[in-house]
Amino acid sequence: MSIPSTSALMALLTLARTGSVTATADALAVTQSAISHKLKALEEQLGFTLIRREGRGVRLTERARHYVAEIGPALEVLARASQTEAVSGALTVNVASGFAASWLAPRIGGFLAKHPGVVLRINTPRRYGDLGARRNDLYISFLLPDEVPVGSTKLMDVGFFPVAAPSLMGGQTVTDTAALSRMPILHLDNRQDWQRWLSAAGGAADDGVTQGIVFQDLQIMEMAAKYGQGVALGDALTSRTAMERGELMRVHPFELPSARAYWLVEGAAPLSESAKAFSAWLLAEL
Repeated sequence: MSIPSTSALMALLTLARTGSVTATADALAVTQSAISHKLKALEEQLGFTLIRREGRGVRLTERARHYVAEIGPALEVLARASQTEAVSGALTVNVASGFAASWLAPRIGGFLAKHPGVVLRINTPRRYGDLGARRNDLYISFLLPDEVPVGSTKLMDVGFFPVAAPSLMGGQTVTDTAALSRMPILHLDNRQDWQRWLSAAGGAADDGVTQGIVFQDLQIMEMAAKYGQGVALGDALTSRTAMERGELMRVHPFELPSARAYWLVEGAAPLSESAKAFSAWLLAEL
């Protein structure tokens, strides 16, 4: 068995100490849904149940309590060894809008709680892959392989799949790409997004590309999808919160791997202590 992620183990250890998912989320500066997902993934990896619902709360199973007793001391040592001194100073991070809204925004308080002296500014690029002269301290960018500067760190790959409001779909998924393409289609930037997905999914190359609204902003497109205006292409990062809340649903099983991935790119100037601290925090969270 591979070693479980440290963040998932810390979530379990904190839950054992606090006895509450809400208190655990507050202690770790993440959302309650993030804690639930970490625990579910940990259960699947370990092969046994960790928590049971008890009224409005939860409690650890007996096996989970024994597991925590075994791993707790080692995790506490690791946590103390991993602590870094708080840093201060100005820090500007240029972040792809989808990553900023869906992943960074709900978590950024965790970084500032560790480094309250950092004066943080979050910028968003005008287009994918726009690194400019790399005047920002750090970049979290959605890049093609040939756009990635030497020394950058890959954060995550992305795959696209259709999402829509449950009300639009009547709560039902579809497997017929032709039927899907006849529905209202929402595009991002141009009509090539759906053309690529439909072609890869086995549909006709021209299905869905001659109709539907084209948006320039991911969040606006997602909002239109939430309100039942059409089917959009989402992914596990940008659509995750909306799907967890039941605002969007995955409507087709096929997922098209993106040619782009999220990368952490350093600016042109040497990294400041605050930039180093942010990079370490980001990689630990991911």
